Amino acid sequence: MSGPSRIVSIGDSVNWGQGLLEADKFDHRLALSPGVAAPADLDRLAHSGAIIGTAGTNGAAAPGEVPDAAPSLFAQCERYAADPAKVDVVLVNGGINDVGVATILNPLELGPSLETRVEAACFGRMQALLEAIATRFAASRCRILLLGYYPILSPQSDPRGVASLAGVHGVAIQNFGRSDVDVVEAITARCEQFYIASNAQFERAIAAVGDPRIRFVPSGYTDENAAFAGDNTFLWGLRLDPTLDPLDPVAAQRRPLCELAHPGLAGLLARESCFRASAGHPNVTGAAQYYRQIITALA
Repeated sequence: MSGPSRIVSIGDSVNWGQGLLEADKFDHRLALSPGVAAPADLDRLAHSGAIIGTAGTNGAAAPGEVPDAAPSLFAQCERYAADPAKVDVVLVNGGINDVGVATILNPLELGPSLETRVEAACFGRMQALLEAIATRFAASRCRILLLGYYPILSPQSDPRGVASLAGVHGVAIQNFGRSDVDVVEAITARCEQFYIASNAQFERAIAAVGDPRIRFVPSGYTDENAAFAGDNTFLWGLRLDPTLDPLDPVAAQRRPLCELAHPGLAGLLARESCFRASAGHPNVTGAAQYYRQIITALA
């Protein structure tokens, strides 16, 4: 693969690189790919918490490490200000925040089924977004890569970690009236369901758009790479003690941003969740895996 000269990254916390130092983010590594005389220009529009949304949705830009629905992925695409004709690679991911991480982790979630929510986000909204991206970059012969998600938690995850991550997202397993083992199994099953269903719906969305420039790139993660799954995890976890401190290297930088975004007693729960926003996101090894998958797709 000859290296790209301009890369656009549209998406949520995965493309943003939640908790990662700049040098470890996969789009940054792609910009430094072998085969280029100089680093590629990287336009990273992705940020933590972004939803796909709908065409015309907007909102002010938040600090990338602080989860915020806006700007939506549609807005990121619409706001791209440089010359689309000069773009070589567009990296896209999104949909999990439209479904809701708390929804995925909650076996007693009411309303539409998880399968229905995933289809609406990862097929319906993603198809519309991919059409918008294909139109926005119509003058370019760029490659558009839609990146898949991964099993956030799996049967190989430490049950203490499952309970901790669920708690960060407001799901207290002690409140289910069943044994903790049953609830942990139900949570990991929903994570697997989201992983499989989202991948299938992404491929369906790409087929519906029918643009040969668009390709699906699976994460390549397995159950042993899920959060709290031991030495082979590809995801940030939490310190499994009463502090539940995050383990990523930018946690100290994220904390004051979270305090600013969610002040006072009213913002307590959102602030605590924001402090630990890296949990369940690709760590350095996980980001390197995405980079390898992207390089393989571009080869």
